[in-house]
Parts: sequence; C-alpha cells; structure tokens
Amino acid sequence: MIGITKMITGEATVSKRLTYGDDAKIPKKLVEFSRSLIPIVVWNITLKCNLKCLHCYASAGDKNKDELKTEDCLNIIDQLSEIKVPTILFSGGEPLLRHDIYEIAEYATSKNINCVLSTNGTLITPEIAEKLKNAGFIYVGVSIDGLENTHDKFRGCKGSFEKAVQGLINVKEVGILSGIRFTVTKHNIKDVEPVINLLTENDIPRFCLYHLVPSGRAEFEYDITNAERRRLIDFLFNKSLELVESGYKTEIMTVDNPADGVYVYLRLKEIDEDLANSALEFLRYRGGDSSGIRLANIDAFGKLHPNQFWWDYTIGDLREKTFKELWFGDDDLLVKLRNKSKFLKGKCKICKFKDVCGGFRLRALRAGDLWREDPDCYLRFDEIA
Repeated sequence: MIGITKMITGEATVSKRLTYGDDAKIPKKLVEFSRSLIPIVVWNITLKCNLKCLHCYASAGDKNKDELKTEDCLNIIDQLSEIKVPTILFSGGEPLLRHDIYEIAEYATSKNINCVLSTNGTLITPEIAEKLKNAGFIYVGVSIDGLENTHDKFRGCKGSFEKAVQGLINVKEVGILSGIRFTVTKHNIKDVEPVINLLTENDIPRFCLYHLVPSGRAEFEYDITNAERRRLIDFLFNKSLELVESGYKTEIMTVDNPADGVYVYLRLKEIDEDLANSALEFLRYRGGDSSGIRLANIDAFGKLHPNQFWWDYTIGDLREKTFKELWFGDDDLLVKLRNKSKFLKGKCKICKFKDVCGGFRLRALRAGDLWREDPDCYLRFDEIA
C-alpha cells in the first residue's frame, strides 16, 4: 500500500488515525509493525455475493455449504489475538450477507483487533451503518469502479452505483471512517478523475486505487498498459498536491504495485530532495509487497494463504493447525517471500530499489515465474539501475 498523499506532504488522514497513533515522522507503531512478522489479515469470510462483478478475484456468487461456521470464526479470532494481529479486513464475496458478521466483528473488537470492512456498499442502509458502528468497525471501504454506467456494467447490476454511493454516505454519517476502493482496468481508467471528484464532493477521506491482479474472473487482458499506468500515477501525484493545496483532507493511495512508491520518490527528488529522502525512509517501513510477510489471507473455508489473490497456494487449514503454527512454521514459500531479494530475476534483480519494492510477486507468477520482474513495473532502466 503506497500512500501518495503521505509521501508528498508528510501528512495522512485515514492511515494516521488507523495505524500511526502519534505524530512522529516515522510513527512508532509503523516501525514496530515493519520489524515484525505479525500480519494484517484479509479475511474473505464468505463467497456469497449479491453482485456478479466482471473483475472479481474471488469469483464470488453463491455461498458454499462448507464455509466457516460462527464458532469456527470466533476460534480463529482467538488464534489471531494470541499473536496480537492488529487488524482484520473483512471481505468476500459480500461480507454483509453473513448474518453473524456483527457478532464476529464485535468479538474481534473485544480482543483489541481493529475491524475494517470491504464491501460493495449496496446493502448499507442507515440502520446497517449504525450496526457496523456498534459492532466496532473503524473503517469501511466501498468499491466504486467508475461513474454510474461504467460501475453498473462492471457490477452486473443496474442501480448498484447509486446504492454504493448512498451506502458510503450512510457510513460517513454515523461517524465511521470511509473510502472508495477503485480497481483500475482498461475499461474504467477514464473514470478515475470523476470518481475522485465524487469523493471530494461528499467529504470522503480516502481514495484507494487498486492495480489489477489476475485472479478469479480478473484477467491480464483487462489491465491497462504500463504507459497508461505511468501517466495515471503522474495524475494521482498532481491530484494529491492539488487537493492538499485546496484544503481537502483527502488521502490518495495505491495498492498492489510497489513500483508506485519508487516513482513518487523519483518525482519528489526533482522537486525537494529532503522531502524525497523522507519519503524513501517511509517506503522502507511501508513500501514493498508484504504478501506472506506482514499480510496474510484467510478464505471462507479457513485456509491460510499469502494474500487474498493467491488461493491456488495454501499454507494450511486453521481448523487443523493454529495460525501461529502455520505462519511461523517452515512453509517453503513463506520462507522465500521473506527473503525474496535473494531470488529476484531480470529487472527486479538489478533494481537499486528492490529493498523497498521488489515487485508484486503474485503478478510475476501469473506471468510465468514467481521471481521474474513484475510485468506491471513501468520504471525505466535508467531510473532503477
């Protein structure tokens, strides 16, 4: 996760309130987190969904009868609490289709675990928003992938855009931090700017742009070109400055392409050497692909994976072994991911920023080799060699 706003201003909004805890340049909590193997957990708690999204990495739709029961979920939370996991991001499918999501979140909150929700937003009425607040959710991210026509086509449901925007507003009105999650593809790249404008018009504090990861129903053919990607990050860089200068307390971030952090650093270096160096130091703690290191995934059946896109590799079953046993065990892939600089090939191997980036490994695997260069890296050789 690359905080563009944080890097170019030294300030953040949602991230600061969620994870920093104090006003240090490199906050104490972030330093401690970066030095440990205690992960943030993305938990796809159900595969059931009320939409049929074109690019769904989970291929969600119908609930499977073998999904975790409530008691299984509470047991897993006990396992996560044992090693002091700081945050669970509940995703799906659509997590709000689980009748026990509030009970599960409330139990996690009682164990001092922050609860975050990733949702399509269509089910969030004012009453549901209040229930989310009472259950302890501290942040809700709503997926909006374009303006009305684009979004509804992506989601396979007419009217889903209007419901998602209203859900986002309902969350904001009960006092929960909220943001837009936007997965960029060749079909919706034109809608990035108007969706950010929609965010600022409604005082939503975060825009989080996800780069496409080929998984589930998402294919490489949906992705934008690297030339488009570079121009897009230029736009987000300039937009971040514009919003800050206009007084908006809005945070722009990107996910699943650590090269973005390096590129923002290089842009900053042309403007302000000291700020660029501070941004690079920030990347040493926050940049890079954390899959299997400080990011873990639990699927709807209790299986443990390196990240939420990597369901074709299972570390183990949490109904058979504990999270602690599996995460700190001797799994070969986890060992290599935690020492990935030794294995990198091609462009990533020669890159002088590999310690703060290293590419997104799963995307490289989908392109044929786990350790090859990330096919979505748009940095030039003269910038990295």
